[in-house]
Amino acid sequence: MKALFEKVMISEQSSVLVRRFQLPYFDAPWHYHPEYELTYIISSNGRRFVGDHVEPFLAGDLVLIGPDLPHFWRNDEEFYQDKPGLEAESVVVQFPASFDERLLAALPEADAVRQLLHRARYGLRFSPTISRAMALPMLQLTDQTGLPQVLGLLSILNKLVTDQEAQLLASDSYQLAPGAAETERMKRVLEFMLLNFRDEIRIEQIASIAGMAPAAFCRYFKNRTRKTFVEYLNELRIGHARKLLTNVDISIGQVGLECGYNNSSHFHRQFKLGTGMTPLQYQLVAKGKG
Repeated sequence: MKALFEKVMISEQSSVLVRRFQLPYFDAPWHYHPEYELTYIISSNGRRFVGDHVEPFLAGDLVLIGPDLPHFWRNDEEFYQDKPGLEAESVVVQFPASFDERLLAALPEADAVRQLLHRARYGLRFSPTISRAMALPMLQLTDQTGLPQVLGLLSILNKLVTDQEAQLLASDSYQLAPGAAETERMKRVLEFMLLNFRDEIRIEQIASIAGMAPAAFCRYFKNRTRKTFVEYLNELRIGHARKLLTNVDISIGQVGLECGYNNSSHFHRQFKLGTGMTPLQYQLVAKGKG
């Protein structure tokens, strides 16, 4: 799927666009725009796609995206099933590249913030400690206007500079050209896996989705996700198993089947490998009985 261009409507009287979204699920498509974007997830969970990087997200997730970097947040399946009590909520702050090139470039004191924005070309995920500390300032931005809002954003960016545990998302070899063939290919592969991880996915099958020979696909996938295809598939399955063990009253054996594991001992082995606990231990802890 080609990344869609999004026109961000920042008024001529403003330097920043701040919005708070409260939705049944995040509905923005795979897209890019020439503005920076700082996104804080208030509630919901799912998987975050940034360039060629994909990983789970939870409430409290805080990410800074650079200009023209394709991205989107895809909620887990239960958010699309009209279940009561589920809501996807976020605060999204967008500001133009000129914020750096004109405003910050004139301030020697802002050099560290400019370096932060430069690193964000490939996306930055901030540590849980810093993200929690930024929760209230991000929410306060939604109630501010004018200069106080701009100063609030600068204060947040200045604090993010101190995060020594911030992680780059897209690989440094990722091409930022939006809509590139490689981006479309990876998106196609990941979407297929998200829709079909409960079933057996043979390497020949997923390689054909990418239009590649199996051996070439394995190298391609590992290079772009930093995981093997099997590791990533197991991560998807175990993530789904954790939600079922926590929220659904079915047997552990049935959970394994629902997640694509036809062999119970293999399910137990993979689950312990991924979580450090057996499925039963995890269920007891998750439900407050452990």
